[in-house]
Amino acid sequence: MKEKKNKKTKILIIDDEEAIRDGCRQTLSRQGYQVDCAGSAAEGLKAARGDIYDVILLDVRMPKISGLDILQKLKGEDFISAKIIVITGYATIPLAVEAMRYGAVNFLAKPYTAGQLREAVKEALEGDNNSNNDKDIPTLIGISDYMKELKDSIKRIAQTDSTVLITGLSGTGKELVARTIHLLSKRVDRPFVPVDCSSLAENLMESELFGHVKGAFSGATESRDGRFQMADKGTLFLDEISNINLNTQTKLLRVIQEQEVPRVGKSAPEKVDVRLIAATNKDLRLEISEGRFREDLFYRLSVVLLDIKPLCEHKGDILPIAEHYLEYYRKKHKSKVRCLSEEAKKSLLSYKWPGNVRELKNTIERLCVMIDHDTVDLSDILYYGQGEGAKAPVVDSSSGRMTLVDVEKEHIEKALGHFNFQINKTAKFLGIDRKTLRIKIRNYGIKM
Repeated sequence: MKEKKNKKTKILIIDDEEAIRDGCRQTLSRQGYQVDCAGSAAEGLKAARGDIYDVILLDVRMPKISGLDILQKLKGEDFISAKIIVITGYATIPLAVEAMRYGAVNFLAKPYTAGQLREAVKEALEGDNNSNNDKDIPTLIGISDYMKELKDSIKRIAQTDSTVLITGLSGTGKELVARTIHLLSKRVDRPFVPVDCSSLAENLMESELFGHVKGAFSGATESRDGRFQMADKGTLFLDEISNINLNTQTKLLRVIQEQEVPRVGKSAPEKVDVRLIAATNKDLRLEISEGRFREDLFYRLSVVLLDIKPLCEHKGDILPIAEHYLEYYRKKHKSKVRCLSEEAKKSLLSYKWPGNVRELKNTIERLCVMIDHDTVDLSDILYYGQGEGAKAPVVDSSSGRMTLVDVEKEHIEKALGHFNFQINKTAKFLGIDRKTLRIKIRNYGIKM
């Protein structure tokens, strides 16, 4: 191992995306760090093997050589002293968790803010990465008192194996909260298995959850593990738990009580060790009163009850979330957008956000795709929400500058131009069907 003679902290960024490299370099250079960059896995591996760096930021997914391969080489074959922070998209968080098993000290989930990057590097240098209670939660964005309380609750909950019931409206981020609990728990190096209960066919629900043996029913040509077996030693997340039928609820209750899974077609149950987290956007007490949900199961699930507030109840987080995703989608789509005007910020703050964080995220992405100037103005914003009833004017009614019809027409024209007048892609992007789009094109007199 080579001795680091220069006292100035040295950081190496290994990422094939130029925008990510440049953004990290600028942020960290301002902190006084000496920052080098590598645009390919091979180049990064060669630089890292010199063992002159204090911290390495390593992208998990890169062409030819994966970040995991590099990590294994650096922490295995060629042991180095640098603290390694892996960079990952939400879709590759399981890979990031695996990376931490191989020696990474932390991970940053895209999109992340400059503040989260600075904090992750600071923690790596201070060696405090094993203390979850002192760490911020990079996947949850917000500065309000509510968000601080939520993060504190998640940290406390993560240290136990208690069953958790997460409630909240659609789009509030219930699955993200569940994933975060898992990532901060002692089960972090084991599977996180999400299940959308609303997508399970009723006649196959038990097989999907508990597994089956070959010949258990027509079409069961081979034995198959259920979601409980897949999540053994890890965390099972049952989203939209209210959609499970009463018969399966009864068996689920026993599974929770006994930690035994009744595989379909097998007489003896199988032992499992699963931390269960459930979520719903429905009022389960109402479901109980109407006979659709078992009361005893509700109490088993809600050992710890975590209610996620709608975005309109913590408005102080709207702009931080919006600016976070503006930065992310600006880079992703190579957009000209750089900032929000004061009028646009006021509009975002005054809107009710029926689709919550998911709707805000989608709104910001649309802006980054559609706008060809650097500042988002009031007239650029078009809210879609969860349906026609959620649409809202984007200008003050007293301004007289544009009507909602004018704005929608302009928005459709921009979308058509962006997708080269392809009806299918444009309709999908706008969240409407092709027939509706064609009608609007005809009614607005848009030339194709």
